[in-house]
Amino acid sequence: MTDLLAADLHRILWRPLTRALVAISIAVIAAAGVIVFLHSRAKHPFNTLTGLHSGLGDAATPLALAGFILGASLLGADYTSRALTTLLMWEPRRPQMLASRATACAVVTAGSSLAALAVLAVALLPAALAHGTGPTPTGAWYLSMAGLAVRCALLAAAASVIGMSCAAIGRSTTAALAGVGVYLLLVERATMGVAPSIGRWLFVADAMSWIAVTSHPKIAGPGGQANGHTVLTAGLLLLAGVVAIHGLAATVLKHRDIT
Repeated sequence: MTDLLAADLHRILWRPLTRALVAISIAVIAAAGVIVFLHSRAKHPFNTLTGLHSGLGDAATPLALAGFILGASLLGADYTSRALTTLLMWEPRRPQMLASRATACAVVTAGSSLAALAVLAVALLPAALAHGTGPTPTGAWYLSMAGLAVRCALLAAAASVIGMSCAAIGRSTTAALAGVGVYLLLVERATMGVAPSIGRWLFVADAMSWIAVTSHPKIAGPGGQANGHTVLTAGLLLLAGVVAIHGLAATVLKHRDIT
């Protein structure tokens, strides 16, 4: 299992898609730093406390999306190239193989997300130093920022595992992307439109509660608003969802004929 995990980590790190996502992230972060600096110099001073905090929170969605794409493409590419057949000849225990892939993908995604958030904080620092306003940061604020960064990284890791599991079920990256798109439109949006109190138990609302600072953030939908969960409750619900989807993917893969 250790050798399989090491091989999966090496494969993910050296994939062209991984390097492309890193390059895109660096370009977007650099552009964001320049835009915020110019914007704060013109008319809108940069509030150091809320600005840096909002910057990290806003990065949660693109990081989760990148994690999902990375995870979905990891297994989807194996189906397309038939590399999965070769891998199963070396490691026939399919649940263990899928667990190794999920672990490697989550580790790489979480580590990359933390690095991206650190680079983002550095990119926003010139605006904070040159045009910053507001009170001086305290120790509690630094702890809050660190906690937010960790939660964003864990959310991206969870999204990568979900993407990989969806690709295992749908046999391709395209199927995983289409499936999550249909779920977001037909399940998440429809439920929030009809019954926000039920929709707050779904993935998107729990992700918002997981990233939020307040204990019970307001989750807004077409049908109104509902109180979100606490950070701990939202995290446990997300974990349960990830485990359930991964378990389903392992069951499907175990009983599927792969040639």
